[in-house]
Amino acid sequence: MEGWIKSHRRFQKWEWYSTPNMFHLFHHLLYNASHKDCKWKGIDLKRGQAITGLNSLHKNTGISVRSLRTCINRLKSTGEITVKTTNRHSIITICNYDLYNPIINGSDTQNDKPADKQATSKRQANDNIQEYKEGIKNVKEEKKAQILKNLILEDNLKREKETQEFIQELLDGKFD
Repeated sequence: MEGWIKSHRRFQKWEWYSTPNMFHLFHHLLYNASHKDCKWKGIDLKRGQAITGLNSLHKNTGISVRSLRTCINRLKSTGEITVKTTNRHSIITICNYDLYNPIINGSDTQNDKPADKQATSKRQANDNIQEYKEGIKNVKEEKKAQILKNLILEDNLKREKETQEFIQELLDGKFD
């Protein structure tokens, strides 16, 4: 298999980063997922899907079958993957595959090979600038979401207090 995937530093903040088997399995799935829609032995695979089985995963990763089951269930529970199982194999779909292996300018990154070091440096600089801008945008969106959350919480507390005061006034017979 040839080509590459984009592995962003944000993986260090991923909830399974410090769990070696989870990290290893997820990256193995990323490396082996189809980078474009294709057919394999009559089975249609979409971009971001890998066809495999527990024995194959065990053989290729060295992770025990029991640990693989646990890892797969955890990845499913956190929305990283979905699994469609048959009696012969499983088709594992990596959710948000394009975040890990984006299509750039209409070409898939498996064939996107830089012509020279200067082009690579320029692309890396542009990628860094873009990532910085996206990071700032994400921070701003997170701040907006936190402010909105605080306003809603504040409003809910105010309404709850007013409701409690009204109930107390009813109990005190103020409206008799």
